[in-house]
Amino acid sequence: MSGPDDSDLPGGWDAAAAEYVLGLLPEDEVRVFEARLAQDRELRQDVQAWEEYFATLTDPVPEVAPPPQVLRRVEAALFGRARKPLWQQVMPYLLGAVAAAAIAWAAVFSGLLSLDTEPHLYAELQSGERGLELLAHWAPDSETFMVRRDAGDLPAERSLEIWLIPGPEAAPISLGLIVEDQLTSIPVPDEIAALMPGATVAISEEPSGGSPTGAPTGPILDTGQLAER
Repeated sequence: MSGPDDSDLPGGWDAAAAEYVLGLLPEDEVRVFEARLAQDRELRQDVQAWEEYFATLTDPVPEVAPPPQVLRRVEAALFGRARKPLWQQVMPYLLGAVAAAAIAWAAVFSGLLSLDTEPHLYAELQSGERGLELLAHWAPDSETFMVRRDAGDLPAERSLEIWLIPGPEAAPISLGLIVEDQLTSIPVPDEIAALMPGATVAISEEPSGGSPTGAPTGPILDTGQLAER
């Protein structure tokens, strides 16, 4: 199918093209042939011609489904083993899911795992004179107390301090200072986190850096009780 051959392959390039299409070339000859194939347009045409020619040889052959036992042997040779039915392939995953659900239910029932989570608590705080609008937010899952400043500016050369008042007779506990950013985020230790439900939040104006005494010394701008929304 091609012109004169100058190939070192047995039979020349034309014969090599036919053997290449049939998959009969040795591995070392395949590398030589494919290197030439990438550069030789006529050789690529030869390969295409041989592919079309060999394809026509199977046209008169009627299609016949192989017997099941033959198909299983072919699949075993190709894939290493016969394929399992779909239900056998899926069953391990179903059993795993059922086992995981049973373990989770047992943990919940025994009290090791609780489906109930502590609610987030909020308190709205305002200062009419300064135009401050603050939202206090207690996030129990991360044990973080946050204050978001929605409006108003912080006083110059003064600090706003956050206080937690656990009960009517309890002394205020300082949680920290409101920062210049819109959101103040304060990690809370476990012993203070336990006091959050039902507690009152207060904001006081203090000297720069906060109260020097550990208790509010300046005016209380506003108070609010933590509650669910």
